[in-house]
Amino acid sequence: MNLAFTEDQHMIRDAAESFLADVSDSAAVRRAMETELGYDEAVWQRLATELGWCGIAIPEAQGGLGLGAVELALIQEQAGRRQLCAPFFSTVCMAATLVQELGTAEAQQRLLPGIAAGELRIGVPMPNSVEEWLASARQLRAKPQGEGWRLEGQVGALLDAGGADWLLMFATVEGGGLGVFAVPRTAPGVRLQALSTWDRTRRFWRVDCGGVSEAWRVDDPDRSREGMPRIGALCRLYLAAEQLGGAQQCLDMTVAYTMGRKQFGRVIAGFQAIKHRCAEMMVKIEALRSAVYGAAALAAEGADTETLVAECAMARVLAADTFFWCAQEAIQLHGGVGFTWEYDPHLYFKRAQAGSHWLSTTDALREEIADGLLGDGVMPARDAPTVAGSAFADEDATFRAEVAAWMQAHLTGRFATLKHRGGPGDEEADPALRKEWERELARGGWTCVGWPTEAGGRGLSIAQQVIFFEEYARAGGPGRMGHIGEGLIGPALIKYGTPAQQARFLPKIIDGTEFWAQGYSEPNAGSDLANVQTRCWQEADGTWRVQGQKIWTSLAHESDWIFVLARCEPGSKGNKGLAFLLLPLDQPGVEIRPIRQLGGGSEFNEVFFDGAVAQADHIVGAPGDGWKVAMGLLEAERGVSTLGQQMHFTHELALVIEAAKRNGRSADPAIRARIAQAWCGLRTMRYNALRMLAGEQTTLRREALIGKYYWSNWHRDLGKLAMDVLGAEGDVVSDDPAIRPLQQLFFFSRSDTIYAGTNEIQLNLIAERGLGMPREPRPA
Repeated sequence: MNLAFTEDQHMIRDAAESFLADVSDSAAVRRAMETELGYDEAVWQRLATELGWCGIAIPEAQGGLGLGAVELALIQEQAGRRQLCAPFFSTVCMAATLVQELGTAEAQQRLLPGIAAGELRIGVPMPNSVEEWLASARQLRAKPQGEGWRLEGQVGALLDAGGADWLLMFATVEGGGLGVFAVPRTAPGVRLQALSTWDRTRRFWRVDCGGVSEAWRVDDPDRSREGMPRIGALCRLYLAAEQLGGAQQCLDMTVAYTMGRKQFGRVIAGFQAIKHRCAEMMVKIEALRSAVYGAAALAAEGADTETLVAECAMARVLAADTFFWCAQEAIQLHGGVGFTWEYDPHLYFKRAQAGSHWLSTTDALREEIADGLLGDGVMPARDAPTVAGSAFADEDATFRAEVAAWMQAHLTGRFATLKHRGGPGDEEADPALRKEWERELARGGWTCVGWPTEAGGRGLSIAQQVIFFEEYARAGGPGRMGHIGEGLIGPALIKYGTPAQQARFLPKIIDGTEFWAQGYSEPNAGSDLANVQTRCWQEADGTWRVQGQKIWTSLAHESDWIFVLARCEPGSKGNKGLAFLLLPLDQPGVEIRPIRQLGGGSEFNEVFFDGAVAQADHIVGAPGDGWKVAMGLLEAERGVSTLGQQMHFTHELALVIEAAKRNGRSADPAIRARIAQAWCGLRTMRYNALRMLAGEQTTLRREALIGKYYWSNWHRDLGKLAMDVLGAEGDVVSDDPAIRPLQQLFFFSRSDTIYAGTNEIQLNLIAERGLGMPREPRPA
């Protein structure tokens, strides 16, 4: 799946952003919401005829542009951002979707060309739940009359009915079953009553049908089983896109306000309490954006109905929660003015609340997801979709089968005990056998698969690397002993190392005969990597001596080499005057002391250097270039292996689900909701990673900025969920393979939000780099 937009999609998004910023600014929205119908007819005509948006997802055969879900979602995102007051959602997103997925050939020809041309506006129901939809359908009865139908009854709320040309309504058909019927708004017997709602940017009417005889049936009953779920899924997707735009605007106007508002002699955007709350908004919004774009891409690829329903439910859950959360934060961070009519936060807050129950509530959707995960069947993993119609689909499927077959053939015999072992919290599992496994991988050509061929790697494409890491994790491949060498120092040497360094170190990383540790963190530096106190100096013979201490050094006791960031220029400060050195660990002057973790293990260590030696040609870059090399190495950390990590997370979630089924906690509504939420987060992480891989790799975009913060907090929450599912059973130290991994998950995931940048540091970075808020004051 490729989440990179095409040039045409970029143009559509940019045009929507520009047009709506012009015609649907705050003043225009406030004027429109005071009109009788709730929108400006001139604006509607422009977007319908001038821009052609009404036909964006309608087939060309019916007068549309023949595009699809991605393009419509992009427009909806901007419509939500600007609170567009128009019957666009009701007519284009809901009515046109319903007619395409459920309508007879006659209905499609009768309605779709008019919608595409902007000549027809349609009023539609917006039910809160399946139960409400069924109850509403029972209140309206349809009876055959001549060549048409007669309708009797009432519909409690119809969206945009007041200015519609046609009203689409569900009714109970005489003789049994339900049907969709179209009625002219001006037909005799149709009576409309406007509902007074708090959100005036979207209007609803109650409809009474007193013997209406001009109705005709829209739906084809033979298409209902497949069509109804797809309609619901797509409409939820388009609503989620709209809510994404609304959430983004809440953040944008909040950042703008805090950047201009001064308190205590400085703009309040500089206060960490404000920055962190805005950063939290951005994390939620970018995660939601990944979920919406991912679900839209699946819809555009023609995903099966079961998959589409689940993915769109996920996007809708996140959208409703995120929009409301951002809207309430906007009010809070605006302070007193946020509670006034004059400022805009209340418009978004009211829309967020109203939209929280349209097309089902988040509680109901989470239960729907939980039922798929915890019911008789298991919700499909949906972790490796094949792109329908892609020229590379067959090729990728062949490669995926190759990886899976190799894993099945080799992760057996003495290696079988390593399945799903050696991951976070379990790194001490049989390190000697795992080193043998690295050499087995090397013999199969499965180490350093993303390295260029000239460096000894396989030079696999991004798509193939994704497939490899996914299939490796799916097969239960153990935690990689060589991941520091393969994922960090190797790429750094390829980029910054000399030919001699590359010739000396890369082959032994590739063949699994040398293993590496990372010497960055120090006791008094914490997340302040530039505060390096470890020092180094060059002797007369050219060798380098190192004096100092590194801490939290994972698997140093199992490693052969360590790369060390040390200060080579006396008196230098911060990121200046640093050297990047390569040192063997088995030498005088190096002492490794294990640190016992709260879970009982000792995976990481303190490493003390007392005159330890690095050879003259084992400095990467020139003296003083250490920071550049160190940062380049960290850039390599955001690679495709993150998708393999997520497959391991999928395995952990599966263990939680199995435990809940086993001990009966799968019946607990709170546990069910948390399991569904965990699954939503897991899917979001996948789409966020795909967005990262689709983007320009030389820039740190917003989806990359949130990555570590999002997954680490999600994983920590999963650990707590695991122990809550186990209950008292989890308090007893266990070697049961169904229990012990969940205990390890719980304890080790406490560290996820600390190492590689604490939550607090991450939020500072997100606020400063992602939102342009003032940097934290630095000492002179």
